[in-house]
Amino acid sequence: MTTVTVTTEVPSRGKMEDNPASYESTSAHIIEETEYVRMIRATLEKIRNQMFKDETGHSGTKHKLDTKCCRNIQNGSDSEMGPSCCSLNLLMDRMKGKDLQLLKMNEENEVLKIKLEASREAGAAALRNVAQRLFEIYQTQSAEVRKQHEDSTHFLQVNKLEKEQELKQHVEHLNQVAEKLEEKHNKITALESLVQRMEKEKRTLLERKLSLENKLLQLRSNTTHAKSVQGLQKEISLLQEQISHLQFVIHSQHQSLRRVIQEMEGLKINLKEQDKRIENLKDKVNVLEAQNKELKTKVALWSETPRTMVSKAVATSLKKTHSYIVYEYIVIDVDVDVDIDIRENITSPCSLPNNHIRIMSSFWYTCQLHFVSYHCPKAILQ
Repeated sequence: MTTVTVTTEVPSRGKMEDNPASYESTSAHIIEETEYVRMIRATLEKIRNQMFKDETGHSGTKHKLDTKCCRNIQNGSDSEMGPSCCSLNLLMDRMKGKDLQLLKMNEENEVLKIKLEASREAGAAALRNVAQRLFEIYQTQSAEVRKQHEDSTHFLQVNKLEKEQELKQHVEHLNQVAEKLEEKHNKITALESLVQRMEKEKRTLLERKLSLENKLLQLRSNTTHAKSVQGLQKEISLLQEQISHLQFVIHSQHQSLRRVIQEMEGLKINLKEQDKRIENLKDKVNVLEAQNKELKTKVALWSETPRTMVSKAVATSLKKTHSYIVYEYIVIDVDVDVDIDIRENITSPCSLPNNHIRIMSSFWYTCQLHFVSYHCPKAILQ
């Protein structure tokens, strides 16, 4: 509630009687009114920021005004104070109207205050509900993320086991290929030795055959050795058969050796492929182990995170809300002798009709004018 107290000071009756010519002269009266207006403006600028908490001035003002009016009437100053009494009556009527407006404004202010309290409580309840919903959403999302991480960890572990098993199989196959390769190498060595021996035996048979043929030529020139010639011919034919058989065996061994060499080359190629697969599987296993460790770390962090979260709520206490002023008092003591328009420039979201008054008086009086301001920043009133 904002209270504006306007105090009007009028020269006493003794002063008016000592200087009657100043009130008979129109020009002097206008000059004096102008001086009072200037005094009022200067006083309003000086004491606008004064504050008070006394609301009993209005009744005292009425009592003073009534007392002075009766005293002036008893002293026989009806002719001189008639216009002032009329102005006083008009002012009192306006004061009554302002009092009625003030009562309505006070009622509206109380209703608005109750609405403000209710809106603050509703806001606090809504904030609590939002915080609760956010916490529930956080818990749900946390559980989902934790489950996803656990599923991913399980999948990676299974995949890792599969890759390790596959790696073992490839290693075993590689060992088998290496053993086969070693066997083929030994077989090739044996075949090469066998072929060399056969070649040597073939050369021996060819040399013996050649010597027998030479001997046969010598015996044919002498007819007395017919039986010896026949024996040599049989022996030469036998050697020829042995040489042919040996040549066939050597050819077969060469083919076998060539086939074994080809198989050995194929095993070497297979061995290289197995080496590459093993290296790839090792890399995959290392990657899976790193991912598994990372997921385990994340799951551990999620598990260590406290489940109870404290939300930052906004204070809703009326004591801490400095942007709202429910009641505010302003005291203005003014010395007036003429008609003055006093307007209180208050910017407020609430509609405050008739927030200015017109004061018409030529007596000393003090009046309290109440203005209700709601949802107004205090800095504006100051």
